[in-house]
Amino acid sequence: MENVAGLLASAKQKQTHTPLILRLNNHSDKAIFKALIKEGKVSFVHDEMYGQLQEFVKSKNPAIKIKKEDYPALVEAHLAGTDINEYGVWVYYPWNQELVHLLDEEEFIEVRTNRNRYKITKEEQDLLKTKKIGIVGLSVGQSIALTIAMERTCGELRLADFDTAELSNLNRIRTGVRNLGINKTIIAAREIAEIDPYLNIKIFNDGLHAGNMDDFFTGDGKLDLFVEVCDGLDVKIESRFKARELGIPVVMDTNDRGMLDVERFDLEPQRAILHGLADGLDPHNIKDLTNEEKIPYILRMIGADTISTRLKASMLEVEQSINTWPQLASSVTLGGALTTDICRRILLDQYHESGRYYIDLEDLVKDAEKKIDEEVHTANPYLPIEQSAIKRVADEYFTNAKAADYKISESDLNTIVDAAIAAPSAGNNQPWKWFFSKNILFLFHDKYRSWSWGDYYEMGSHMSLGAALENVHLQSAALNLKDDIELFPLENEPGLIAAIRFSAAGTLADAATINTARHLYTRHTNRKLGKRQKLNADFYLQLQQLVGKFDNVNFYFTEDENELAELAEIIAECDKVRLLNKLGHEEFYHELRWNRDEAEKTKDGVEVASVDITQSEIAGFKVAGDWKAIELLAGWDKGDAFKKMSLKAVKSASAIIVFTIPEFTHAQLINAGRAVQNAWIFANQQGVSVHPMLSPAFFFNRLIHGHGEELGNNVADKLSLLRKRFLKIFPLISGNNGDQREVFLMKVAIGGDLGIKSLRKDKIDLFCADNL
Repeated sequence: MENVAGLLASAKQKQTHTPLILRLNNHSDKAIFKALIKEGKVSFVHDEMYGQLQEFVKSKNPAIKIKKEDYPALVEAHLAGTDINEYGVWVYYPWNQELVHLLDEEEFIEVRTNRNRYKITKEEQDLLKTKKIGIVGLSVGQSIALTIAMERTCGELRLADFDTAELSNLNRIRTGVRNLGINKTIIAAREIAEIDPYLNIKIFNDGLHAGNMDDFFTGDGKLDLFVEVCDGLDVKIESRFKARELGIPVVMDTNDRGMLDVERFDLEPQRAILHGLADGLDPHNIKDLTNEEKIPYILRMIGADTISTRLKASMLEVEQSINTWPQLASSVTLGGALTTDICRRILLDQYHESGRYYIDLEDLVKDAEKKIDEEVHTANPYLPIEQSAIKRVADEYFTNAKAADYKISESDLNTIVDAAIAAPSAGNNQPWKWFFSKNILFLFHDKYRSWSWGDYYEMGSHMSLGAALENVHLQSAALNLKDDIELFPLENEPGLIAAIRFSAAGTLADAATINTARHLYTRHTNRKLGKRQKLNADFYLQLQQLVGKFDNVNFYFTEDENELAELAEIIAECDKVRLLNKLGHEEFYHELRWNRDEAEKTKDGVEVASVDITQSEIAGFKVAGDWKAIELLAGWDKGDAFKKMSLKAVKSASAIIVFTIPEFTHAQLINAGRAVQNAWIFANQQGVSVHPMLSPAFFFNRLIHGHGEELGNNVADKLSLLRKRFLKIFPLISGNNGDQREVFLMKVAIGGDLGIKSLRKDKIDLFCADNL
């Protein structure tokens, strides 16, 4: 009787998961049975023993078609004089105070598994009864545990999870609201006990960890199979090393695209953990890794490239519009079925392989593919500019122009061209080709390299070409040469940007120009974050004077914290517009280089390492490389994760500087590029870092000058509102300088770690000459 009191007390504490099995032919069990009823501890009694006996009789005589009127005699014969009320067992479930009359273990199992035949034979079922399976992680694991229990794939289950049920779990965990706040292991164990009270269930309410791992894997006999479906990377690694040490096979389901992992450590004792995807991790060094440092391993393990499109899109909304990644009951239930099937076949020696498998229902069961005339976006209409074409245009130039009188030395020419190709360009696309003929240096626009949807009116490329021309000018001055730059010398050949003639300078260039030239190669884009600090007011005065030397280029800045916060939102929203556009997205990833090896191969683009970005943010950008996932975000009007980098960058800005021109022409854009290059070099000389933030200028000019071309109404409306906010900070309309067009934005801040410097293509790819 003390056991009954203890059992009930435990139930009140919401911890018990073990039913009380009472056999009334046992005196003490009968006394407990009576006490439970007498003391009002039973709220519901269910007695369907006669029906169970009918099923048992039928299972023993499958070849005979038993009539309804024949059952009473057959049941009575089977009872052999035993009172039906005392036959079998009475099972008491203390957590709900229910008392259920059931067949005893052997007969119960016979009837309950009868419909398994012959997908599972009687001999196979008896073998499975001797097996022990451990499961860690009771979200997906609950479905697996219940399916294993229903099929009776083992005789003992060990369940480990430290978590309790929350309301948001009920989209995939089979339980009722009455179980909120109860440990997931308890809930699963109770569900199983109500299906089959004879299954042996051991629970580990504090999860799986170093302190209980031996007991979990080997206590009361070694596990025959281990199912790992938990979230923690530490446990994933540590438990697999333990399973491999003990020669226990491991099965894992991810409930996305039906992905299933099987690792046969029982047959392959030296097999690499997680198919080698966890190389470099072991139970010792994983404890030293931060959550950020774990992310690259997690990405490899889950196969970030192969997860479903909706999961990719959802992952990008984690901590934006949702708390964590989603799981669906249908996927979790499928995982229960897949894992149970694999476990059974492993335990019955019917399956022997290791590997990763997909049972993707969306791919297997889908509409027939229809040929759809999709909207065709404009592809790059240009081919790489050929040397023959360059020479043809140069020859055309010389039909109306003479060769230059001054013959520049080969050494000086190479020094000047080296300086020119060190200039910055949008996405580091290096849109120039240089050609030297008859003592004239020609600059051509290689539109194949610069063409992009984001570069409206080729504004970015022309400013880059202007920056390159300014480098020519500065380097020439340092060599005591004068450069005479003729812009767009052939009206019918807009790809010929400039023809440059050199001559000996009559006087030395001023000290400021010489000093700027010395810092050509120290100019650097700094995308690293820092702490916001105000710059000396004299910095802006000097910058203003410098920019003022360039006709039609104006300069505005703000260091006001409220205005910077507003600009951060504006810039971030414009960056988001780019990434949610198919071509903008494609171009962003085209210019991105994930590592130095990639950058070395192309010697262009922007390296991820040059940006102050966390491993989780890198992971997000890799997942976001799938346009189909981003297309979903665009359709849902989500994607705020794409704003994070811009928001963080502006948060550390000392100021945002805007360069403007009064007329939106290629000539003025080139001049703006020259002014920006001078300002950039000057800022770096002063220890001030520069980070171009160009999306507002590019999109606002597409909106205003291009009348919203290829933007879509919703995007155009959004950008129109953003520009109104922008103009409240920078009064560019009917101001002191008349109407202005913003063409370049840069963040300036106190310089710190410069990060990785972008590579440049080899000179041989960018420069050629025909008369050296």
